[in-house]
Amino acid sequence: MKHFLDREWLAPNVMRVAIDPAVAAGFADLAAEIVPAAYHVERPDWNSDIRWISAAEEASFARFQAAFDALEVARHVTDYVAVDHAIRLYQGFVVARSHCREPDFHVDWDATGNQAFTLVTPIGTPKPGFGLLYKTLTGETRSYDYREGEAVIFGDQFLHSTQPGCSDAPTALLSFTFGTDRMEDWRAIRRTAGFQGGRVRRPDGMLV
Repeated sequence: MKHFLDREWLAPNVMRVAIDPAVAAGFADLAAEIVPAAYHVERPDWNSDIRWISAAEEASFARFQAAFDALEVARHVTDYVAVDHAIRLYQGFVVARSHCREPDFHVDWDATGNQAFTLVTPIGTPKPGFGLLYKTLTGETRSYDYREGEAVIFGDQFLHSTQPGCSDAPTALLSFTFGTDRMEDWRAIRRTAGFQGGRVRRPDGMLV
């Protein structure tokens, strides 16, 4: 496993990269309270009204795939992910929330060997003070305000949470989970990618 460090954040396996904000803005329609039947809505049992909106069928998955490709997300993790053919998009999401009462720290990826990653970037202008909390290697809690045109990508052991706050209208994020195309790593990756709702593409390309 190749570890890396954001020295400014003093946090493991996390990076910030520039992206085209227009691509993320194209998903603003999915932040509405009512979403089309082609999408699945998951409401995690967190201290928030957060909703994870993902593809419920192949055509809606293709919309996320097109954005993933347009943003050239895979190129940012090629030094870490081992592949046979190409880095695979597992799922795409729109994450919408209007309030969060208290932090719910967690890691997306625990023991994948940095063979799976999450990307998060704002859809439209983000609300200051209602962003991301994360833990440094020294245990300090820090905050990050999402920025248009910038994405956060993180892998194993990045401990984070939605920042407590509220917004008059739902704020939205575009998110991808992605990584290796080798099925031998799926058991560890599936602990996260297999239980977030909607359709998921496995490393071998099968949409399940």
